[in-house]
Amino acid sequence: VDIDWECPGSEGHPGNHYGAQDKDNLTALLAEFRGQLDALGGEHKLLTAFTPADPAKIEAGWDLGRIFESLDYANVQGYDFHGSGSDNSWEPNRTGHASNLYTDAEDPYPFHFSIENAIQTYLDAGVNPRKLTVGFPFYGRGWTGV
Repeated sequence: VDIDWECPGSEGHPGNHYGAQDKDNLTALLAEFRGQLDALGGEHKLLTAFTPADPAKIEAGWDLGRIFESLDYANVQGYDFHGSGSDNSWEPNRTGHASNLYTDAEDPYPFHFSIENAIQTYLDAGVNPRKLTVGFPFYGRGWTGV
C-alpha cells in the first residue's frame, strides 16, 4: 500500500480541506494501516508513502520521528521544486530548476529546494537512510512570458 496524501497540514491547492490535526491523523492512519497489514499474516506487506521535499510541508504534516515506525520506506518528492510559473503563488511568472540535485548558489528564491536539502531534512530527523527513495521526473517544463 502506498499512501499519497499530498498536503497534510497545508492547503496545497485552493479549496483542499486541511487542519492542525492532520499530522497526528496521518501518523495514526499509517499506524492503523501497519497494524491491519500485519494482522493479515503471511509474508510482510509493504507500507510506503509519497512524502514532500519542502521542509515547511514536512513540518506541517509529517511527524518524521514517528511515521517510520509504520512505513517500510518513503518516496521523497524530488521534483516540481519550481513549477511552470503561475501555478505557485510564491513564484508567479518565474522559472527555476524542477529537480536539482544540489542547491543552486544563484537561486534568487527564498526557498532553496534541492534533493540534497530534502534528504538532509529526513536524516536530521533521524530517519534511516535505507528507508528513503527519491522520485525523479521523466518530463520537462516549458515557460513562456517570464
